[in-house]
Amino acid sequence: MKRPLLFLNWLLDNALAWFTPKWRRTGRETSAALKRYVNYNRHTLDTEVIETCSNLRQELAAALLSWDKEACDRCVKQAAIKCEAMPGFARSAVAEMVESFMVILVVFLGIRTYYVQPFRIPTGSMQPSLNGIIVHPVDEVPGYARRAWDMLTLGSSYVEATADAPKSLTNIEDHPKWMLFTETTLSFSDGSKVHIPSAKGAVMQYLKEQGKLTETPYGIRLGSYTTGEPIIRARVDAGDMILVNRVAYHFRQPRRGETFVFDTRGINTSMQTPSVVRMSDQQAGTHYIKRLCGLPGDTLQVKTPFLLINGEAAKEDTISRVAAGRPPYNPEGYQELSHRNQPLAYMTDLGPVHLQNTADPTQREYAALGDNTTNSLDSRYWGPVKQFNIIGPACFTLWPFTNHWGPIK
Repeated sequence: MKRPLLFLNWLLDNALAWFTPKWRRTGRETSAALKRYVNYNRHTLDTEVIETCSNLRQELAAALLSWDKEACDRCVKQAAIKCEAMPGFARSAVAEMVESFMVILVVFLGIRTYYVQPFRIPTGSMQPSLNGIIVHPVDEVPGYARRAWDMLTLGSSYVEATADAPKSLTNIEDHPKWMLFTETTLSFSDGSKVHIPSAKGAVMQYLKEQGKLTETPYGIRLGSYTTGEPIIRARVDAGDMILVNRVAYHFRQPRRGETFVFDTRGINTSMQTPSVVRMSDQQAGTHYIKRLCGLPGDTLQVKTPFLLINGEAAKEDTISRVAAGRPPYNPEGYQELSHRNQPLAYMTDLGPVHLQNTADPTQREYAALGDNTTNSLDSRYWGPVKQFNIIGPACFTLWPFTNHWGPIK
């Protein structure tokens, strides 16, 4: 009889806590506070104090089990009187806040490490399936209401900076911000800096369109500004924030056609230097997100606009829609690389390539291609992805709340 009663009490006080009487919640909170106090301070407490706390908890447990409101209230009052004199029992609000924050942080890091990891898409290699960071020039920055609406719907922010004196652009570099975001810093000859919430490639493309960045056979030439000249006036659309399922591939094999995330250990992503400046921001990434377009044992070849798998055009919906080239997808479909222009590339017009299906599962090879292949530094350039590099499939677009929000296909 006692065991079902204990279960009923647990159910009411935990699963249905909002519906339990206030006196029971107070009693359970007092019991928990006594237990926490003893556990945290056992090495410094006298035996008498420990025994007092233990007796109060036992009396509270008996009162809660028998649903004796008067006994529970009496025990709570006794605990308040006796604990007032106990050293260190009353904890400050700051201490409680710090403890709660640390618990939340540990839980978040545990989930991120072992189960689901958030990932921000920095580039446009998967557009239009997933959005990277895009910098749009604007004539003027709108008011607060419009900016708030754009932030909610597009994840957009506005950035505006004007040269306060004649100066030259000397350096462009990007770096992570707050673990989930990318920021690019423009440095100038007078020591000033401008920070832009965007990946480096998108900023460089903006500067190129504004005539402040020019490609030459000898490298990139940066421009200069006069007093009062706008350095940047733009709307920055944030890349989609997605969730990556880190455990899915422990229970099933990767599937051709799905979107997946992998790290770049052992992948020489800088072996190619594409002439398209907007792809330069992809070379230094530690994690990439692409379409899984080839499995171990597959033979692949790009014949614009198609991706051929084992000699036939890929039949998976997520691959064939890219090859079809219908809006909003790139009209060129999958782009074949010329060996003459990219002699070090892995997949060119020289012929098909074969993905190894080795006995060692960690060394099995997969092909990763971007949906926007005119702006994707992918397996065509630097080769296959080994199984040990794979993090997991992208499962859900978390933010912003655009038409991409929801499960990822």
